[in-house]
Amino acid sequence: MEAHSFYLASTPILVYHQVASDTMLAHSAYIMPVSQFECQMRYLHDSGYRCITLMEYLQSLSSGSFSQEKMFVLTFDDGYENFLTVAYPVLRRYGFTATVFLVADYIGELNCWDKGMKAPLLGRDQIRELRDAGISFGSHTSTHPHLPDLSSEQTRDELVRSKKRLEAALDQEIPFLAYPYGESNSRIWKIASEAGYIGACGVITGKSGRYNLWRRPCESTDSLLLFGFKLKIWYSWYLSLLRWAREDTFVGHHLRKFRKERRFNEGIEPRI
Repeated sequence: MEAHSFYLASTPILVYHQVASDTMLAHSAYIMPVSQFECQMRYLHDSGYRCITLMEYLQSLSSGSFSQEKMFVLTFDDGYENFLTVAYPVLRRYGFTATVFLVADYIGELNCWDKGMKAPLLGRDQIRELRDAGISFGSHTSTHPHLPDLSSEQTRDELVRSKKRLEAALDQEIPFLAYPYGESNSRIWKIASEAGYIGACGVITGKSGRYNLWRRPCESTDSLLLFGFKLKIWYSWYLSLLRWAREDTFVGHHLRKFRKERRFNEGIEPRI
């Protein structure tokens, strides 16, 4: 395995969505109770992991200077208000930082992409407050679409417009992008590069690289044992094998086609 590939696999980039109070009724695995989130952060702290930023991660990747320390990166998709009210106090307690990926056209509004689960998103003043406290921000596009279903022109508009709008709101550069639903392909990676991003995050699908940094989803259904496993290099190897079966085999191709057809029939996404 090449050095940069080893670094990609051995330094986990974790992705969360909502961290909510323990009294909130969770309708999704992506809504994690704060007690569980704190347990995971305490595990990282007590196990000797150091939290680094996405920029530090990419700089080490580019320079080839790989540390032997146990390190990890925290990212949060969508920009929910409960990042500020619930998750951030936990991060501050352990001295951790994070990158929050914002949907540019929905700042200060309710999300519309999680069916039946509308939740408030961070407003401009809240984002600036977090920025001043050392939290980083990235783009999660303008409207949270399924990018592979868009034309190249539509994709470019989503990526360029969100970058410009967020930079104007934060008075700082927005260097990173996260793909909605973790969906991307080589065409989208090229557009992301041309739009001025220096890196982009997905999940463990497609070929890993600067414009498809693999992240490991953290869900409320994860036991602490499974969370610990997700920090290990073996987890990346395990999911790489699953990715091969899902994307590069005959059975996997037809399963993806079936799921896409089902989403269309349920009205979740258009057939394009």
